[in-house]
Amino acid sequence: MNPTKTPVQSPLHRRAALVTALSAAGGLALMAGLAVAQQSADIDAVKAANTAFYVAISARDVKAMEGLWANKPYVINIGPVSKSIAVGYEDAVSKYYTNNFNNVFSAVSAAMTSTSQIQTDGKLAWVVGTENAKLTFKTGEVREFVTFTTNVFEKIGDRWLMVSHQDGIVPK
Repeated sequence: MNPTKTPVQSPLHRRAALVTALSAAGGLALMAGLAVAQQSADIDAVKAANTAFYVAISARDVKAMEGLWANKPYVINIGPVSKSIAVGYEDAVSKYYTNNFNNVFSAVSAAMTSTSQIQTDGKLAWVVGTENAKLTFKTGEVREFVTFTTNVFEKIGDRWLMVSHQDGIVPK
């Protein structure tokens, strides 16, 4: 065979090559479509987990809050009036919310009022936005403020669980 000549292909070979190429392209398009559908489902699940977090805060429901967080040593919680960073499930979740809901606040109202970004890579997700909060302390003092908020979730099994919550009060 002369290396400068193109081999002659039969119509059957060209057809087989075309079918293979179209099948590969269709498979890639299908996988991309499934990935987009999965990401959309994950975003919806993260939104639901984020909403459940604010419902639990406003209800001062320790049990619900404990079920929304990953029980991991690396979880982090920095509330709007925190004076330190709470790390680990016991300190960041169990002790933090039990103490605040039972000993510090007589009422809490919090809601994420705007969301700037919700992103996920399929394993981790983050929600960035602003939060309106009204805290009524057991002393009778009331504080109302807006915070910049970042909530981070980790997908464990089929659930999105919080691994980090950080509030920073927006200066007036």
